[in-house]
Amino acid sequence: MIKMTEKARQAIKDMQHSLGGETYLRFGINRPCCNQMNYTLSLAISKKEHEEILVLHDIKMLLDPSDSHFTDQAEIDCEGDGFLIRNPNPFISPII
Repeated sequence: MIKMTEKARQAIKDMQHSLGGETYLRFGINRPCCNQMNYTLSLAISKKEHEEILVLHDIKMLLDPSDSHFTDQAEIDCEGDGFLIRNPNPFISPII
């Protein structure tokens, strides 16, 4: 299960509202190199065929099932002008 702070939820809802229409929050892992992983967090207007939809605090999130073991128990927080991911799973950078 992914967690989200109230501050992050409000920041995401504000961004979605400014775009208008229905948008999703896409959360996952980017693998630029064989042993490097980074988080991805973006807004999307459409779902990819393989993605699953998770509704968290009335925000529809898109998740790649292959990332679930890295994102499970992650917490999305808002800090300053950006987002911070706290995750008990190893091998992932906390910076976006």
